[in-house]
Amino acid sequence: MNNAVVTPGRAMKPHRQKIDLLPYYFLAPMAALLIFVSFYPAGYAVWLGMTDATLLKLGQEQFTGFTNLVRMFNDKIFLHGLWRTLRWDVAVVFLEFAIAIPIALFLNLEFRGRGFVRASILIPYIIPPAVTALVWVFMFDGNFGIVNEVLVNIGVLDSYYSWLSDPTASFWIIVFAMIWAGQPLMAIIILAVLQTIPKELYEAANVDGAGQIRKFWHITLPHIAPTLMFLLLIRTIWMSNHIDMIYVMTRGGPGFSNYTEAVYSFTLTTQFQIGYASAVAVALGLVLLVGAAFYVRHLARSVLS
Repeated sequence: MNNAVVTPGRAMKPHRQKIDLLPYYFLAPMAALLIFVSFYPAGYAVWLGMTDATLLKLGQEQFTGFTNLVRMFNDKIFLHGLWRTLRWDVAVVFLEFAIAIPIALFLNLEFRGRGFVRASILIPYIIPPAVTALVWVFMFDGNFGIVNEVLVNIGVLDSYYSWLSDPTASFWIIVFAMIWAGQPLMAIIILAVLQTIPKELYEAANVDGAGQIRKFWHITLPHIAPTLMFLLLIRTIWMSNHIDMIYVMTRGGPGFSNYTEAVYSFTLTTQFQIGYASAVAVALGLVLLVGAAFYVRHLARSVLS
């Protein structure tokens, strides 16, 4: 029997639920790290992009507003760099897909030594990009490169050719060097998705008499399509910000022929133009952010719905 006495005219206070702060304590270090590693540098880059900061007077920069933005619209290197960045992204990403998908399909087959092959295929990816770039530079060197040696000996070339001094040839050499280094990761990711496809679907297709091409188009491709679309976005962002392979192999040359926006921003930094370099980097980030927003919206509607 409840003997509690309620005082007339005094309303009972509602019971306030106690908040468990323990999860927030665990998340606090990661949130602080994210702020200092990502948000603060991004905000500081935006600020520097609106100043005349240089390495010679860092800390004494003057706020210039949108002066750097106006300069970008009149900068032919920046404007042409947009096309060069797009060309670089399309060439690398789509050729990586064209190579990684067949490799993943092959690695998904059952054969002797499959584990060793799966492990060894990652070797190009784990080699530092600068080392990979130097290997390809030596291969296509105009004086003692192995490629020139082979082509001259088999009669394709009459004399040694300076591949990296040619705008078109140097671009494709860098592209294939990047593909050689980057496609193993994409192949392994696609392989992981292939292993989640139920084998019963292929068995049913075999009963119906479907060939390999029909099974790929009606079973394999629909299952790996969301992953491919996600990889397309992530790899495009990575390639748009990629510097080391291009810079080590050609310094963005010959001339400005391989100057992507990321390489241009880095080169401006080496010239002490921190403010303008930050503005170029921020502009590239905004372009990628807007493009990614539209892409994810389309992806959510068409593929994941």
